[in-house]
Amino acid sequence: MDNEKEIIASWQVNAGNWIDVLERKGIESRQVATNRAIVEEICLFNPKTVLDIGCGEGWLAGELTNHGIRITAIDVVPELVERAKSKIEGTFIVSSYEDLASGRTVLNDKFDAIVINFALIGKESTDQLLAALPRYLNHNGALFIQTLHPHVKKGVNDYITGWKTGSWDGLGGEFTQPYQWFFRTLEDWLDLLRSSGFERIVFRELLHPKTRQLLSVIFKCRTRIV
Repeated sequence: MDNEKEIIASWQVNAGNWIDVLERKGIESRQVATNRAIVEEICLFNPKTVLDIGCGEGWLAGELTNHGIRITAIDVVPELVERAKSKIEGTFIVSSYEDLASGRTVLNDKFDAIVINFALIGKESTDQLLAALPRYLNHNGALFIQTLHPHVKKGVNDYITGWKTGSWDGLGGEFTQPYQWFFRTLEDWLDLLRSSGFERIVFRELLHPKTRQLLSVIFKCRTRIV
């Protein structure tokens, strides 16, 4: 099984564990910084419609709905999508990133904003998805991506783009079937966004409020003006 398929298989096996961790607020960094930050960034942009890619069990879709934003959301794991549909008003679709990128998953609308929150884990799937996203954005729309801050890897002398181990580290023994995930340096993230048709790229760095350690980075970018 290749790395991309292993990622999906692991998420399918661990969907229930993930729902439990998120709903009992079991990830400290999300509670102290990263959840609030991504909601703030999107709401400051003031979109009427948002496409949430890799929506998981739907916490972010729910927060944005509470701010009056109309949500369409996709995830490849049926159990996560069903959980989101059970508690949030919106359109929820089971789809892989590859199917969305290729057009096999049909979306009839364009969106004011697209958000991908800690949900870009593979290599080829991410490359294909980002290259396809400009066609799903309204004129002057924005893409928001939150991911682990790449400079975290500088602290362990592993600041090299490539596949890494440790997918479920720190989340408890209930999680099984760990997978490799694809890491990009900050420079490679910026290059990928530009090559995918985005420009006017800005990013916000999130620190732990007490330890001041880097947690995440939020990229905001627009489609290229032709």
